[in-house]
Amino acid sequence: MITLTIVRHGESTDNLKALWAGWADAPLSVHGMNQAKALGESFKSTKIHHIFASDLLRANWTAQQIHRNQPEPKCQLITSTLFREQHFGDAERKPFGGKDGWQRKPGRTFKFENGESPNDVRNRANEAIHKFIEPILSECHGSPATQRHVVVVAHGIYNAEFLGALLARRRDHKPLEWGYKGMTNTGWTRAELGYIDEFSRTPTPANVTTNPSGPNSPSSSPGSPPPLVEEDDEGLLGPGLTMRILCTDVTTHLQGVHRQKGGIGSTGFDEKQGDIRKFFGGGGNTSKV
Repeated sequence: MITLTIVRHGESTDNLKALWAGWADAPLSVHGMNQAKALGESFKSTKIHHIFASDLLRANWTAQQIHRNQPEPKCQLITSTLFREQHFGDAERKPFGGKDGWQRKPGRTFKFENGESPNDVRNRANEAIHKFIEPILSECHGSPATQRHVVVVAHGIYNAEFLGALLARRRDHKPLEWGYKGMTNTGWTRAELGYIDEFSRTPTPANVTTNPSGPNSPSSSPGSPPPLVEEDDEGLLGPGLTMRILCTDVTTHLQGVHRQKGGIGSTGFDEKQGDIRKFFGGGGNTSKV
C-alpha cells in the first residue's frame, strides 16, 4: 500500500482572468508563489518518497517548493505531460462564454476544436497511473501505507479525472458518492491506496467533498462528474484497487498567506529575478519524462 497526496498548483496569472487556460503555460502569480512556498514549508516534516508533476510552470513550480523543503537525501522530482491540465484547443486563452461563444457544452465527449474532451483527460490519467503509480503499488504490495508517500502535483480538472480513475478501479465496496467540485489553489487531498487484497477489513466509505475558499473558474472545475465505473473487459486497467480517503482539499497552510497590496500579488512571479535560488533548490535532482 501507499499514501497518495494529490495537490493542485498555486494561483497562476491566468487564474485571475476569465480565460480558458489548459496548456497555456502561465506562471504562478506572486501570490501563487507565496501559496506554494507555504505549502512546501508545511510538508517539510512529511517524508515524501516520490513527487510527480505536470510540466506546466504553475504545477512544476509548486512541486519544486515541496521538493526543496524535503530533507536530504531528496527524492527525485519527475515531470510529465501526462499530468497536464485539459487542453482547450482553439479556446485556449479565449474568454469564457460571451459573444464569441467559447462555452463548454455538457457531457464527457465535448471538446473545443483541436482540444481534449474530459474522456481524453481520463485516458491520460489512466496512462499516468499505469506508468508511474502502478510500479510503486507493486513494489509496496503488502507494506503499510505509511512506508511510502507519493505526491502528484497537477491541475483542477486533471486532478478530478485522476482521482476518478483511481476510484473507478475500487473493488472493495460500492463506489463513493461523487461530491468533487474542484480544488483550492495548493489544496491537497490524501488517501491510502493499495490492491484489493491488502485491506484486512472493508474500509469505511467516505464522501469525496471539497470546500474551496472561493468560486472555481470554469477552466479549473470538472464540467461533468468523472464516471466511477469503467468498462475494462480486457483487463487493461490492471487489478482492482482499494482506496481510503483520509482528507480532502486541505488548505490550513494558507492561514496567514495574504495577497500583497498594490497589485503586486497578482503579477507574474519572475523566475529570472536575482534571488531565484531562494525559491528553487536541488536542480540536479529533477527530470522530465
